[in-house]
Amino acid sequence: MKPHLIALDLDGTTLNPEGALSDQTVSTLQQLQKMGHKVVIATGRPDSISSQFYDQLQLTTPLINFNGALIHKPHQQWKNERQQTLTIETALALRQLRTAFPIKVMVAEGKQLLIPDRGYQSIPFLPDMPQPVHLLDEAGLTTPPISVTMFVEEQALDALGQAVHEQFPSLEATTWGAWSGEFAALEVTATRATKSQAIAYVSQYYQIPQARILAFGDDRNDLDMLQFAGTGIAMGNAKPDVLAIADAVTTTNAEDGVAQYLQQYFKIK
Repeated sequence: MKPHLIALDLDGTTLNPEGALSDQTVSTLQQLQKMGHKVVIATGRPDSISSQFYDQLQLTTPLINFNGALIHKPHQQWKNERQQTLTIETALALRQLRTAFPIKVMVAEGKQLLIPDRGYQSIPFLPDMPQPVHLLDEAGLTTPPISVTMFVEEQALDALGQAVHEQFPSLEATTWGAWSGEFAALEVTATRATKSQAIAYVSQYYQIPQARILAFGDDRNDLDMLQFAGTGIAMGNAKPDVLAIADAVTTTNAEDGVAQYLQQYFKIK
């Protein structure tokens, strides 16, 4: 079989409900790599909390972070690396949203960069930082970030995203994370930054046509990637709008849905 590109969201998709890779998933993806297929992680997560899965899978492909705003190869200088950053002025301007929304914490992030607007503890996906050395202000933010992520209660998420769209029409606001509740995440990046454009960039690099791209996802930030792929596969636990546009549906992430689908598709055990 000709080489395929297999694009994988992490949370709610490739990772199980405990946030880990199952043995079956690791074994299947490593076997596919040996067969010549390209396995690519495409996640909303920053590089700091996704590189461990890249290493566990022994990948050599580019890693896509920040919903497509960073395309790189961990632990090395890759000449084709691409970052799409926000200006410092834009990142700081986003702070005005705090006056209208109960944002628990706002963080500017980039490759090996994390600057919050206040001290915090026990925020999912973030290391505890009760007393930050630098804050998200004019003195603390000196490097253009790739994203600004805001953590709010789930019921405020849609309204916050709409406010970003209205007040900052040149930016992209997407959600990520397999959980909901009091710490839902809204990530703001440059409009050009999407998972689909990042996958297109990587597939062109490997000269793999769109028809031979398989993409797996469960959340709204996966929609464009699943629609772009030759075959877009929704997890059984995916949100309704993701299920509605998918070409196929596999079992849930708790049931190793990614591995099950790939084993059947490529006829491997």
